[in-house]
Amino acid sequence: MVGRARLETERLWLKPVSSAHAEALHQAILDSRPELLPWMPWAREPSLDGGREAAARSEDAWREDREFHFVAVERSSGAILGVVGLNREGGSAAELHYWIRSDHIGIGLATEACRALIEWAPVALGVRRLTLWAGRDNHPSRRVAAKLGFVHVGALGWRPEGGFGTFEAESYELDLP
Repeated sequence: MVGRARLETERLWLKPVSSAHAEALHQAILDSRPELLPWMPWAREPSLDGGREAAARSEDAWREDREFHFVAVERSSGAILGVVGLNREGGSAAELHYWIRSDHIGIGLATEACRALIEWAPVALGVRRLTLWAGRDNHPSRRVAAKLGFVHVGALGWRPEGGFGTFEAESYELDLP
């Protein structure tokens, strides 16, 4: 099992998701719901109980060596700003995902948090390739992929489910040293 490590960046602490984060994450989702809803099905009807269940599933998935989700915590204020994580895709690959509160976007926090995971993944998980997908019209998420050095490989071969139904998405890959 991969240890539940806390990662640090210049402006963030990345802490493994736990039930202790459920209330603050729920509030972050409510505050960012208009921006999350097109891309995230869980933003349709967020509830605190649902958040607690998601946190428990996240803890279980970590123990099972499947998913590694971190809350992004602003170091200066202690505010929970979102989630970044990796989901295993076989032994040496993982899918990167991220979201940051709407009132904190556009200042590089998602990129900063993801860079920490990109550095951590090869050492902690043995990952050598990362993938991610982003909604075709989700320009902020696609900018993060580009800033991180991901290569755009084309349209995703399936339509992800968002809060308003399915949507077109683009696929990205990054080979790690």
